[in-house]
Amino acid sequence: MPSQTPLKLTPTSGTTGELREFAAGDFLPLSAGGTGVAAGNTADVRAALGLGSAAVAAILGTVTQSGGVPTGAIIQRGSNANGIFVRFADGTQICCKTVSAPASWTTVGKLWATGLFSLGDWPATFATLEGVANAISGGPMGAFVVSGGTMPNTTVAGSVYICNNEDRGVVTLYVTTTAVGKWF
Repeated sequence: MPSQTPLKLTPTSGTTGELREFAAGDFLPLSAGGTGVAAGNTADVRAALGLGSAAVAAILGTVTQSGGVPTGAIIQRGSNANGIFVRFADGTQICCKTVSAPASWTTVGKLWATGLFSLGDWPATFATLEGVANAISGGPMGAFVVSGGTMPNTTVAGSVYICNNEDRGVVTLYVTTTAVGKWF
């Protein structure tokens, strides 16, 4: 079967027109289902359709930036010995890690507390740190975390004491710390 050249309606005068073959440089308007620009220049096509640079960015991969402008993927997820992290093209970063904390209790006034536990390094460095939350699991009811020693910053998760209202014996606790900030 011979190939057929698409036809276009070309106005001739008033409300009349005639069918003609598409020629080099012709384009199908948006109203007729086309891109509204001549074929060949993908940047012009994206602009005509109102698509930004994210239209051609990888959704998952390594996020990068140049001068504060995203240049890589939209979302990056990673992990290492220090925990997990998620980075977004807008600069947002979330890090999470869980540290095992074998605890024995010492009385501190009316509370019982463990020794100071280092939470180590973040799995990815922050440019700015906006918030940190700690949670405890695996231990006695009523236990809570108190920051102490090293405060969290852009590279380390800080250190904490674990407190309770009574001596719970030697137990293994798990402190999960999550931080939100910016990676650039």
